[in-house]
Amino acid sequence: MRRTLIFSLLLNSLLAGAIGYMVIRLGGLKYVFYRLNQSEAGLYTHRASLFKKLPIAKNAIIFLGDSQIEQCEWRELTGITDVPVLNRGITGDQVEGVRMRLPEIKRHQASKIFLCVGINNLLLDQSYTDIELKYRELMKDLRADNRPLQLYIISVLPVNNQLKSIGVDNAEIMEVNNRLQQIARNFAVPYIDLAAQLTDPAGNLDRRFTSDGIHLNADGYMVWKKIIDPFLKPQ
Repeated sequence: MRRTLIFSLLLNSLLAGAIGYMVIRLGGLKYVFYRLNQSEAGLYTHRASLFKKLPIAKNAIIFLGDSQIEQCEWRELTGITDVPVLNRGITGDQVEGVRMRLPEIKRHQASKIFLCVGINNLLLDQSYTDIELKYRELMKDLRADNRPLQLYIISVLPVNNQLKSIGVDNAEIMEVNNRLQQIARNFAVPYIDLAAQLTDPAGNLDRRFTSDGIHLNADGYMVWKKIIDPFLKPQ
């Protein structure tokens, strides 16, 4: 009986430790509760279905990616009025999710696409190789139409685990960005190193630009605007 009790306590301790580790990896209890309360339908399917119902906007400039894209008002930020500016960001989206959404993207026959995605792949512990392969497939699909289109690859942004435990560190992000730079060279498209402009001396997302350690505040988006301004002009 005593051995059974000890074994049970040991097993429960291991289980509690595993759950605690998963919670930390997911960014803490608040983030876990948030994710549990946000269904896939609410975060992805609803927004993707809305995009499909919106009218075609030919020659649009499209900002495409995850929450870093979704949480900005791009038309107002850029000040562009002569062509449509579309926000095609979805919170929690990954490289493969963006690829699934390409039919909706392509119907606009965009003149420019600014692509920023990848952090959520890291949060799900996908390997660097898997992320790179998925990104290359995404780029191939974007290029498949052989029509004039200027693509821009934007670096995955750094995080600040001192403000909040995000579940991924900046060494991992740097490795992904190194691979994105190589992809940009291979596809002959500009790579925009936004990450370098938002880091503090320790290599974290600067506290001036975030309150939650991962998403940008208004000042962060002002930096983003300044960096991409030259790429928004007609080529």
